[in-house]
Amino acid sequence: MLETRRRYARGSPLTSDDHASFFEQLFNTNPAIKLLIDPSDGRIVDANASAVRFYGYPADVLKQLKITDINCLDPEVVLANMAKAEACQQLFFEFKHRLANGDVRDVHVYSGPVCLGGREYLHSIIIDVTDEKRYCALLETYNDLFHNLPVGVYRNSAEPESRFTAANPAMLTIFEAESLQALLSVRPSSLYESADELKSFIADLERDGVVSRRPLRLRTLKGALIHTEVTALRQVAEDGSVDFSGIVEDVTARHAAEVNRDRLTHLLDASPDIVSIADGQGRVVYLNKAGRDLFGTLPDMLADALVSAHPPWVRRLIEEEGIPYAMEHGYWYAETAVLGRKGEIPVSQLIVTRRNQSGAIDSIATIMRDISQVKQHQAELEYHAGHDPLTGAVNRNRFLDLLIRERKRARRSGEPLSLIMFDLDHFKRINDTFGHSVGDMVLKKLVLTCRGLLREVDVLARWGGEEFMLLLPATPLLGAVYLAERLRQAIAEEPFPPVPILTSSFGVAELGPEEAEAHCYKRLDAALYRAKANGRNRVCVAEPEALSGSLPDESR
Repeated sequence: MLETRRRYARGSPLTSDDHASFFEQLFNTNPAIKLLIDPSDGRIVDANASAVRFYGYPADVLKQLKITDINCLDPEVVLANMAKAEACQQLFFEFKHRLANGDVRDVHVYSGPVCLGGREYLHSIIIDVTDEKRYCALLETYNDLFHNLPVGVYRNSAEPESRFTAANPAMLTIFEAESLQALLSVRPSSLYESADELKSFIADLERDGVVSRRPLRLRTLKGALIHTEVTALRQVAEDGSVDFSGIVEDVTARHAAEVNRDRLTHLLDASPDIVSIADGQGRVVYLNKAGRDLFGTLPDMLADALVSAHPPWVRRLIEEEGIPYAMEHGYWYAETAVLGRKGEIPVSQLIVTRRNQSGAIDSIATIMRDISQVKQHQAELEYHAGHDPLTGAVNRNRFLDLLIRERKRARRSGEPLSLIMFDLDHFKRINDTFGHSVGDMVLKKLVLTCRGLLREVDVLARWGGEEFMLLLPATPLLGAVYLAERLRQAIAEEPFPPVPILTSSFGVAELGPEEAEAHCYKRLDAALYRAKANGRNRVCVAEPEALSGSLPDESR
């Protein structure tokens, strides 16, 4: 081998043996991975030490393999590529080779024909490019991220001549820059809306080396105000130079939504209505101030906790009707009640359901308004509409409505129903002698006196002037006569100063099951007329329904 080197150095011609020896030296001592392959069948004829280390097979084992045992391509494709290399049609290839441990590596193969001992072989140099390809793929990924991220990515130099040195396309969009050069020519500090925000941001970055998601108000190159969140990193190079890298996220739309949400929250908290919102799992995610004042602030409150604030009858109504109806139609409205310190509080309640794009329930909102005053006002209106303003007795219209209701009930139950008509004797004299104010006092006290003897189901009505009517459910004629006599005595014994004596006359009748009300009124009126004609201060029973006839129309 030494002699071969000397001949080569002197420029003497090399023999074929010299060539073989020289090739063998280069093949075995070269640090590159090398294989010698028989092109006829792909058998590995020889492999250098670097190849043994790379493929992980013992040398004798590796030399018993074929290249198709290592190459991951189909054997036919491998043999076709070997033929191209043998014919010098293609000398460079990209393959995947499988190692002894099963790992697959990306390799570049430079392969060409050599003649040794009168036979032709393929001399293949293998370069492992697995890590290089991974690094390139990683660089490509980073490059894609840099250019395609919807958030701005930048790098800028330090003051005093700070400038952007790199920016992705999203930065151009965020800052309304017409070109990359336009943005790179701008000083970053000129984009800040507030000098104080800039000063604080730089101070924190110099102190900590990093600032994460800092809210900043910035201006675009066209002067528009944008709300952003900026993350920045301070970096020091080996030469001591400083630059900054960061991410800018435009949150202007989110900021506007948060402002609107805050406005809405303020409005809802100022509302006297109770407003709650539960998610699809029934967990309350919002409860306004009126609701918190009533129910308390439970961190993990469930919608069931709100339902429990209702009386039992409302819970049943909501569970059996309200929620199912709202699930189907999107809303449900009713008058319900909640439990307060003084008992039930009437409320108007609206339940609204919202579904997501897949159709599942996304949220359930409940709005409850205290209608106590409305109910009280409504009750007062109904009371005044159905009662005499002077005495508090029901008026004639209300009496007629109640009579219809009681007649239906009497027909269903078969119970008797009686009426009493009465008025004050010589009431005109009281008004003429003592004045109408005394007359009004007498009427009011008369009603109070009568109510002391009546049941809760009995109805006392001012029929007109000093005339009154009594409706007595489940009362036969004899019971009504007994009550009329007690009332007559109570009125006669009750003092009505300055009136010295006050008496009253009564007509009593039991209403027939199919008798017309107007006919019964005539019978009562006739009985009352007889009481007046027979000396007043007495009770007279009306003629039976079949015997009643026309009535005289005379003054009492």
